[in-house]
Amino acid sequence: MSQFPPNTAISTYYTEIAHKYDLKGIFYLDLWPFGPSQMILVDPDAAELVTTIDNYPLHDEVARYLTPLLGEDAIGAADGEKWKMLHQILVPAFRPSNIKAAAPIIAEQVSKLLSPALTAHAQTGEVFSMEKYAAQLVFGISSMVILGDNVSKEEATHLLKSLNHIVDYATTLTLTTAVNPLTKANKWWKKRAATQQMDLFLQRFVTNRFAQIAEGKIGRDGTNLTMLDTILSNARGTQCEAHDPTALKPAFLRIVIDNLKGLLLGGFGTTADTLCYVFIMLAFHPTVVTNLREEHNNVFGSDIGSPKTILQKSPHKLDELVYTTAVIKETLRLFPVGFGARRAKPGTTLLTYNNMHYPTRDQMIIPCTHTIHYDPEVFPHPTTFDPARFLDSTAAKVPKDAWRPFERGARACPGRGLAMDELRIILLLTIRHFDFQCAGVDSERSITARARHTDMDLAMGDLAFQEMGFSAKARGGTMMRVSAVRL
Repeated sequence: MSQFPPNTAISTYYTEIAHKYDLKGIFYLDLWPFGPSQMILVDPDAAELVTTIDNYPLHDEVARYLTPLLGEDAIGAADGEKWKMLHQILVPAFRPSNIKAAAPIIAEQVSKLLSPALTAHAQTGEVFSMEKYAAQLVFGISSMVILGDNVSKEEATHLLKSLNHIVDYATTLTLTTAVNPLTKANKWWKKRAATQQMDLFLQRFVTNRFAQIAEGKIGRDGTNLTMLDTILSNARGTQCEAHDPTALKPAFLRIVIDNLKGLLLGGFGTTADTLCYVFIMLAFHPTVVTNLREEHNNVFGSDIGSPKTILQKSPHKLDELVYTTAVIKETLRLFPVGFGARRAKPGTTLLTYNNMHYPTRDQMIIPCTHTIHYDPEVFPHPTTFDPARFLDSTAAKVPKDAWRPFERGARACPGRGLAMDELRIILLLTIRHFDFQCAGVDSERSITARARHTDMDLAMGDLAFQEMGFSAKARGGTMMRVSAVRL
């Protein structure tokens, strides 16, 4: 562990172990007495066995981690029939038409929250935390898309503060270095208060919103619905009180509240972390930036004001940004932010892979996306940042099911389409106007590579190794400088 910076994401260690000992397919780690024995799946076909071919249950540790943060009814912590029920409630909110309708909202939030900040920092040349602005932006987008524009500025500020406290406490549970017990207790109390405040706000908000929908004041024509509106509209007639059609049943209200917290927290963490790494990779690859700008001009025109106007009328033009999409995919290949764990399927004790039987009893089964993405037999030259590997001419060479940052199968992230559109729009509205530079990297660069699985630290220093947080994130707050592009 000493070869990596403090609190390096656990998936990095799995990948380094696999490379050091040339471990393929499936291997085991016995972590007693610090944790459960782990069965690590590092081949796409092996990972498919427990995520797509069979949907293995979540490991109990996942629920133990997420339930105190989100609640008993959050889909991320649910399994079996309960998960299926929650899936049916939530997935309609992520239908493609809803996601494309969010494009103008995303563009507006970028123009309102990110572009002015970047302009100000370009004028001063000072170092700033991209993580801070990415979190604010993604929360602003999530709040608008999920809840709508009826959240006041003051309420949004309190929501963001509460989310920060929840993430801060969640991070202490994942750190690989010791945490002062008093510090951990203090963070727990702040998390507890933040969760209670979010619950009270969301209870009032959802109750009022459902009453408006039931009275026909919202969504009468089925357009301009938020994700929450879609969930509540589908619940009319089945989840309202028998004596009052404008009031939700308490059990369903609890489900909605817990999963709103999950939606806000999930996007707040993972999408913001990915955005930071996209900007980091562009800072080190100016040729990629040139290619991005060329595509943006070709698809949306060179007029500075045109992209927002076009997105309002034709959000599907985002699908024409094939190189931009490839840049995001390649960033997620190198720096996947998610992590999942399964347990043995009921009634089974073995997993059959390549005609061999692997014991699954009492194992934490981990399909390790990071290790798969760094396998040179799966992705040749894995530490080279090469978006072209995801373009039509070469994408066919990528093995089926190998790219899995959103996981695959029934439990694949339902918000993946929204996340990809958010990132495409953010790049569209920033990259033509700003150049990015990582701060403080020169002092951290390695003379020789510290790891077997990557040599990116030769150029990127510690930024090559993700840091543990609510998700695997960019290190040190993503400190950057930005300069304006002269057109």
